Amino acid sequence: MKPRHPQFAATLVGALCLAGVALAAGPTKSPQPKPAADQRAPLVLLDAERHLVLEEMRNFLAVLQTITDALPREDMKEIASAARSMGSGAANQIPPVTVAKLPNEFQVLAGGVHTSFDLIALDAETLGDPKHTISQIGEMLQKCNACHGIYQIKVGSNLRAGK
Repeated sequence: MKPRHPQFAATLVGALCLAGVALAAGPTKSPQPKPAADQRAPLVLLDAERHLVLEEMRNFLAVLQTITDALPREDMKEIASAARSMGSGAANQIPPVTVAKLPNEFQVLAGGVHTSFDLIALDAETLGDPKHTISQIGEMLQKCNACHGIYQIKVGSNLRAGK
């Protein structure tokens, strides 16, 4: 049987070949947008001060890990003890000269995290409800996420207290 339109058949075969080549080559890559520059507000600290602030944040995480590990066992004494270790008493571990360099909003958020740990410790002892503790952790993590979304730490030199 002869095709009625030989040019149509040739065009169809050509189009199918081009489609096959295009599929084999994979999707076309559009240029990737450049990542935006970090727009978070800088906290300019000396390297040693930066280390202290980051160490405090790592301590927050370590205590949260201890609490999370204790929750399935409903070990409210361990939860209270761990939370208390990063409560308001631990807020004074950063020297006043460093605290003076931090914006008030940062200090409020950090203080709120310490206060949250105090409340977790108190409620763990008095209420003994792991579900309540989980909700408190969720509220505290909102403060952590807000702070990390707003600020970045930069190292500066020749800084004087309060500048």
